Amino acid sequence: MSEKKLSTTSGDGSTTKREAGVLTVVGIGASAGGLEALQAMVSNLPSDTNISFIVAQHLSPSYKSMMVDLLEKDSTIPIFAAEDGTVLQPNTIYICPPNYNIELSPGDVIRLTSYPEIRHTPRPSVDMLFESIATVKGEHSIGVILSGTGSDGARGIRAIKGENGLGIVQDPNTAKYNGMPNAAINSGNVDLILPASEIGEELKNVLMFPIARSREDESTVSRDIYNSIIRQLKIHCNVDFGLYKENTIIRRIERRMASLKIAKAADYLKHLNLHTDEVSFLFNDMLIGVTSFFRDARAFDILKNELAQYIERKEDKIIRVWCTGCSTGEEPYSVAMVISDILGSRINDYKIQIFATDIDSRAINYARNAVYPEAALQNLPKAVRKKFFVVNGDQYEVIKPIKAMVIFSIHDVNSDPPFLRLDLITCRNLMIYFTLELQRQVLPIFHYALNPKGLLMLGQSESIGVFQEQYRQLSKSGKIYESVYIGKKLPPERSLKRRTIVDYVETPSAAPISHSKRLNLNLDEKLSELITQRIREFVFPNAILINENLDIIYTQGSNPLLVRPEGLPTNNIYKNLNPLLTVDLRSALHSIDRGEEMVSTGYQNLVVGGETHWVKLTVVNIVREAPLGALVLIFCHIEKDNNLPIRADSTDDGSGKMIALEQQRLLNKTKEQLQDVIEELETSNEEMQSMNEELQSSNEELQSSNEELETTNEELQSTNEELQTAYAELRMAYEEKDQQRNELLRLRSELEQTNSLLEEAERIGRTGSWLWDIPSRKMTWSNGCYQLFGFDRKIFYPSFEAFIGIAHPEDRNRLEDHLRNLLTGSAKQPFVFKYEGHNKEVKYIAIDAVVSFNDLKQAVKVMGSMTDITEKKSFESNESAHKVKINYILNSSLNGAYIYNFNTQSVEYTNPPFTELLGYTLKDVQLVNGDDFFTLFHPEDRDKMREHFASVAKGDIGKTYPTAHKFKCKDTDEYLHVYSNHTIYEVNQDSGLPEKMLVTFFASKK
Repeated sequence: MSEKKLSTTSGDGSTTKREAGVLTVVGIGASAGGLEALQAMVSNLPSDTNISFIVAQHLSPSYKSMMVDLLEKDSTIPIFAAEDGTVLQPNTIYICPPNYNIELSPGDVIRLTSYPEIRHTPRPSVDMLFESIATVKGEHSIGVILSGTGSDGARGIRAIKGENGLGIVQDPNTAKYNGMPNAAINSGNVDLILPASEIGEELKNVLMFPIARSREDESTVSRDIYNSIIRQLKIHCNVDFGLYKENTIIRRIERRMASLKIAKAADYLKHLNLHTDEVSFLFNDMLIGVTSFFRDARAFDILKNELAQYIERKEDKIIRVWCTGCSTGEEPYSVAMVISDILGSRINDYKIQIFATDIDSRAINYARNAVYPEAALQNLPKAVRKKFFVVNGDQYEVIKPIKAMVIFSIHDVNSDPPFLRLDLITCRNLMIYFTLELQRQVLPIFHYALNPKGLLMLGQSESIGVFQEQYRQLSKSGKIYESVYIGKKLPPERSLKRRTIVDYVETPSAAPISHSKRLNLNLDEKLSELITQRIREFVFPNAILINENLDIIYTQGSNPLLVRPEGLPTNNIYKNLNPLLTVDLRSALHSIDRGEEMVSTGYQNLVVGGETHWVKLTVVNIVREAPLGALVLIFCHIEKDNNLPIRADSTDDGSGKMIALEQQRLLNKTKEQLQDVIEELETSNEEMQSMNEELQSSNEELQSSNEELETTNEELQSTNEELQTAYAELRMAYEEKDQQRNELLRLRSELEQTNSLLEEAERIGRTGSWLWDIPSRKMTWSNGCYQLFGFDRKIFYPSFEAFIGIAHPEDRNRLEDHLRNLLTGSAKQPFVFKYEGHNKEVKYIAIDAVVSFNDLKQAVKVMGSMTDITEKKSFESNESAHKVKINYILNSSLNGAYIYNFNTQSVEYTNPPFTELLGYTLKDVQLVNGDDFFTLFHPEDRDKMREHFASVAKGDIGKTYPTAHKFKCKDTDEYLHVYSNHTIYEVNQDSGLPEKMLVTFFASKK
């Protein structure tokens, strides 16, 4: 989007800003990577605007959010966690908590909705937030979409644009994840694309930017400029907005001016002429429509009842529906669902065609996909969602049988021909944007397209107006009407009064008429009307009005020349007029077709009502505008013999001169008719000659086509050779694919073998692995886990709750606390818990786990292992008991004893007799380690004891090595002569070498 820096005031007009005092609400949507974007945005927000911000950031439902703490460090305005029922305050940011959807209700009140069940879509929903803001705040709503994956927010920003709000998106090039920004941009509902750090300042600029207005009529856009803009839309987009309501169009133009910072409409027109892409942006703004499934559910309930009755009365099994202005497709799909409910199991017996049309190609493409976010279905009952939708990723898709009923196409009801033989037309909330003139064009088109008794459904703010004879109201509250049969239908013509955009200029107002002139005009009109009335009664009492199809559309007077033919009724003038006059009438109409304004047939002697009369037809051409078109008026003159004047030079002498004159008149008349026939034949001959020349030209074209076919044949031969080459290449590709398939089979076999080895290793090692997905709360076990607990994977389905329930009742709380501590990184590992087997035996399971976190330091996945350590626990218990027993024996013995560690070369245990005999405590002896330990022996025995210790270090466990030596006493310089037994007490589990030695001794009498 380009931007212009223009002056905020102008010398020839005043300026206007948004309504003062009205709170503007900015909805902000973000997902993955949104934290960095939010930090950049909130650190640059202005603090002196009347704006409140609501943030919907996709969060894990099971993790405590720290968004407030992370953002308030950089924010220029206060930040709070949103609470249900809070009233928005200006210059404040509200952040939605996890596992809630946030919406705005009337009165600027926050509403939070919790969803305890598993959801398929991200929360909070950005679409739901934006749509609620658009509904409550209207043009004082702004949508901002930041970094994130998926398409959440694209639908919501369309709703904001539909209420004349503003759409802003983070520049995808600066977003960590560009899925959400690109989805919004591709929807065409974005006004500004900016880096996150510049959005705050731009919000202030847009809200405070003034738009110049004319001092004469306080209109932003003058008539000439408005017409020029409409002309540009017509030229580039082929859509005529000339008969749309001007206020709506002007609001859209003002919004584009505000987003571009253009103060004057004249400058915007220059920008429009220089930048053709701006025409597309303005056109997209014009097309924004707000729709939903079963919008106004009560009206659809009434439609279902009326349509069910109509289908029961219908003789054939073809249902044709036209949904005009379908936007993104919710309404035609809703109609399809209604028909499906009505027909039930009979639906396969019917051929159903629902034509859904709109002038917005983007909306049509969106509707064809039939994939909608959760926000689009939020007001639908669960039964409807379950019956007519399937989950597609994080969105919902309409089922194929419903999609197959609907045919989408680009169509302008304002100019394109309608669909015909329809049973139902829905046109809801479309005509509210049309002027009265355009509405009066569209409703006859709908009547022409509908079958007799067909249904028309309008919006709550729309009506049939003056067309009471064409429609009968079935439901006032549902705005449903029935098409009334009024005889033969003629295709309605578009009004010639419709403005032609290229040539349209404002018609200057007529000069004011003075009071005296007005009185004279009224008197003239009354006298003229009086004369016309008397002529109609006494001079031309019998008149017939026919249309271009030569059908009688109106008659005046009791015309004795009109007859009713046998057979099926018809209004054709030749079938209903006295047969003796049809030849004269045909000749007169032929003259009218050649351009004559009035033709008289001359008198002809006829018997009318048993009496002889002289009859003449006067044919007058009438040029009328649509919808009537060209008309022909036929005056019938019927005179008796005594009313005809007699020629002055004629006398009734019995010579038959009068008869000769009459025959001469008839002969002249016959010559005229013969001349007309000759001219028609000459015209036909010229047409035949022209057709012959065209046939010759066609023959030449066929010969040329034959040559082209020969050339094409040669090209086909060449193409055939290329296909042969391509076939050989495809053959090679197939062989490569076959090799790849064999390679995949080999890899699959290896994978199965690896999995088999893994399962066998898990079985032997009595271990298994598990995975816990936090957002979906889904837990997955390997086969080893099922084997550990003896469960059948076809019956048992692992979950968080089931995992807790496996543990022994004494350990369930500990296990639950441990799993929750894993999510915060405060758990100690490994963790051991008990469980009871099928035979009530208690087993011990040790679990280790690794936790994965997202950018917001939220746990998203836990991977771990479980191992049966029952035997290890038993061994450790036995070993502990054994050590306790040895300690008891040593402490109860009268002999001195100590334990020597070969690795540390120090003493790690002494018994009480050791201290009594030698005076050393354990601490005293531990201070003497390494080679210094041998200083406790007599100098004569030190080398011997070193060799003895080295010899014992190579011995076998349990074997005793006796020796005699002298031990130095602590408090004296005396040495105590002892006999000692050295026994290997403990070996290293890895190397198998002696690690500890038990030494017992007693004093000798020497």
